[in-house]
Amino acid sequence: MAFESILFKNDNYKLVTEQPEFFVDIHLDKIVDNIVTINDDTVLKHIFYTHLNGLDDIKYRQEVFTDLENNDIFSIIKNYYDRIKKMNGYLSGIENLYEYQRERWLLDSIEIYCEAINTLYGDLLNSDIKSRGLNSLKEYLNGYIKSGYFISLVNDTGKLKSELSKIRYLMHIRGTKVVVSGYRSDNDYSDDVENAFEKFREDGEEKKNVNYSHSMGHVEAALLSLVARLYPDEFTELLKYYNKHKNFIDTEISVFNREINFYLKYINYISKIKNYGLSFSMPEITEDKDNIYSYGGFNLALADKIRDKTICNDFNINNDERIIVITGPNNGGKTTFARAFAQLHYLANLGLPVPGKKSRLFLFDKIFTHFEKSEDVNNLRGKLEGDLMRIKYIIDNGTDKSIIIINEMLSSTTLNDAIYIGKQIVDNIRKINSICVYVTFVDELTSIGNTVSMVGQVLKDNPEIRTHKIIREPANGLAYAMALAEKYGVTHDMIIRRGRS
Repeated sequence: MAFESILFKNDNYKLVTEQPEFFVDIHLDKIVDNIVTINDDTVLKHIFYTHLNGLDDIKYRQEVFTDLENNDIFSIIKNYYDRIKKMNGYLSGIENLYEYQRERWLLDSIEIYCEAINTLYGDLLNSDIKSRGLNSLKEYLNGYIKSGYFISLVNDTGKLKSELSKIRYLMHIRGTKVVVSGYRSDNDYSDDVENAFEKFREDGEEKKNVNYSHSMGHVEAALLSLVARLYPDEFTELLKYYNKHKNFIDTEISVFNREINFYLKYINYISKIKNYGLSFSMPEITEDKDNIYSYGGFNLALADKIRDKTICNDFNINNDERIIVITGPNNGGKTTFARAFAQLHYLANLGLPVPGKKSRLFLFDKIFTHFEKSEDVNNLRGKLEGDLMRIKYIIDNGTDKSIIIINEMLSSTTLNDAIYIGKQIVDNIRKINSICVYVTFVDELTSIGNTVSMVGQVLKDNPEIRTHKIIREPANGLAYAMALAEKYGVTHDMIIRRGRS
């Protein structure tokens, strides 16, 4: 049976190699950078750039994550991957090694590979895996380890390792002159004697095993060449082995090795976040927009910075509601919430566990973002015109399956103009029936149909302190202003009373 992928149910996916434009606005770029280290294959980032399109494709990946939540299965996969990582370390830069050193490092790498494959298959055979992806791998391994090539690989490796382990030689050192000769003895006391002598004596001889160290210098390489002359048959077999098996890694196994790293990297990343007391769960993905929610969700990029100080929030969109309008004081968590909303949906559509205790999220086609940007002095358009051009592009290209995030636009115009233009934008988004989160200072936008009003909270007894909780309730910008006025004694009645006293 052919093995395709543990990431993609179908082979019709082409990896996206460019970072999506909206990543920066919603800080997905920071999340991916924290997951993917600089030493990782760049393809790992491309997997994060490529969101899935179908419910069953997402389910396929979720199944693998669910299997890996089983500690026994995770240990099996992690043990295998650690061996492969060691193998890759052996192979790194192997082409730059000396002759015979290079061939021996390949031999050691293949030994690790064969043991890792056999152990992985045996462990999977005795485990309770349920995902289609890992079961497909198990079936492939069943055929692979019985193939003529793999059997030959195992046998050739074992035989050559055995032959090379028998090689012994004497190294005679007389000043700057070194003579290598064969070693013959009925009794081999090398293990007993080895730690009793220094590596080289100023004048004497030393019994040696063959040194294939990765840090071998040119002197040691020259000595190895002399040993090869003493044992021409064994070293000839080593060269033949290298030429026969230098491309030993199976293509499908190579695909699995790369793809499993995607799962392990993400699991490792969220495990650190969980240590801060935060929850992750596998979301339900739906094409139905009538009941979208998240309980205990949070901004993942921010959580990685502020850790146990992270604030969790809920949201729900019911029936014909489509647009969440968020108002409230500045620096109150509105933008953080909007980013979290988009992050949740994007990560969910990658088939990943997402922040929060429970969620039901939408299967989108595109994410569009409009975040406030500084005015470009080289742009002949004014800031307002630039904002409107960007919004027009979003509305022209958005669909009823799109998610739109708008953050604090229209700040460069008057309040009356902001109200008028804002209502026009909301009306146009309603017409294309997209899901939208709109962060604004304009309370009036919450009164339009199909909108949900959510408000950034402050402490009731100290309105200057933001709680960063975003609650579903009517817009109360006036109430917030009144609370501040009362705190500082500048309400209309307070001023009048002071004037009379």
